[in-house]
Amino acid sequence: MEYMIKSNAPRRVREFNFKTDCTHVFFVSSSGHCSLDCSYCIVNPIVKHQPTLSYEDLAFLLGRVDGRALLMFSGSGDFFAGYRKGEKLLARILEHDVEVTLDINGVMIHEFAELPEEGLRRIRYINLTMHYVQLLRHNALKAWRDNALTLIGRKGQALFLAGFVLSPPERGHWREAVDFFRENVFEKTGQRLVLIKDVNTRFGAEDETVLAALQEEFADLIEEAFQEDFSTQFQHHSHVICPAGYSYFHVWNDGRVQGCPYIAGLADCGNLKERRFEPRPAMFKCTSARHCDCNNIALLGKMVFPESSGVAASGAGR
Repeated sequence: MEYMIKSNAPRRVREFNFKTDCTHVFFVSSSGHCSLDCSYCIVNPIVKHQPTLSYEDLAFLLGRVDGRALLMFSGSGDFFAGYRKGEKLLARILEHDVEVTLDINGVMIHEFAELPEEGLRRIRYINLTMHYVQLLRHNALKAWRDNALTLIGRKGQALFLAGFVLSPPERGHWREAVDFFRENVFEKTGQRLVLIKDVNTRFGAEDETVLAALQEEFADLIEEAFQEDFSTQFQHHSHVICPAGYSYFHVWNDGRVQGCPYIAGLADCGNLKERRFEPRPAMFKCTSARHCDCNNIALLGKMVFPESSGVAASGAGR
C-alpha cells in the first residue's frame, strides 16, 4: 500500500510529485556564509564566515555515487551567497548527472539568469523566502525584487514557492512586507505568497488577529498560512525504514557528511574536506522519525512505512 504524505507542508508542496528516481539524495547545508541576521533563524549560531564547500568537494562526492544524485541546497540563508559569480558553482554542478532543489533567500543568485535551458531543466523546486526586515536593514529590497523576478521568469517546470516568515517581534512590518510583495512581485508575475509562522516564538492573540486581517485584506495574493511540524506524518507509526546513511546524507558546510544528525550511530559518514565518504551497507530501522531530514526523505518517496512491503532492511537497527 502506498503511503500518502500527511505533513502540514504548504498545499502545493503536498500536491507536488517530489518522488525521485535518483539513487542518492544529499541535503547540502549552508555555504558557511549567510548575508542576513534573521532573529528567527533555526540555525544557531547563525553561520557566518565559517568553512564552506567548494566545487571540488561536491565533485568528489558526486564521483563516489553510481546513478543520478539529488542535491537539496538549503540551510542558513542562501547556499550560493558565499561564492563569487565567476566561480559559476551552480552551473558547474548542473553539468553533472543531478537534479537540484534550491532553498534561498534571494539576495544573491549569481549566474541563474545565464543558466542554459538544459541546466534549468535539472532544477525541480525553488523555495524563495522574503526576510523583509533584514532586506530593509541591509538596503537589499531592490536586489531581492530583481532576483525574484528573474527566478520566476526562468523557473520553467520547477515548483516555485515564495514564502514570508511571520515572526511576532516583527509584527509591525507584516503588512508592509506583504504590500511590498504585492506591488513588486504579485502584480508583475501573479506569483502568490505563503505565510510561514515562526516556530521559535509563540503566537499570541494579537498576532493571530493581525494574521487573520492580513489573510482577509490580501486574500488574492496570500496562498495560505502554515506552521512547520515535521512530526505529524510519523505519529501513527512505531518505526520506519530509513535510507539515512545508506542513500540519504546531510552534508555540512565544513565538509562533514552525516546519515542523520540526530542519531549517534549515523553521525559520521565521511568528510568531504578529507575526501572521505563512507555510506552504511543497509537501510536503518528508526523509531524516532520527526525531524526536517525525515520529512525530506518521506516527501521524496524514500521512506518505508510499516504498511509498505517488499523492502529488506538487512542489518538495520536503532
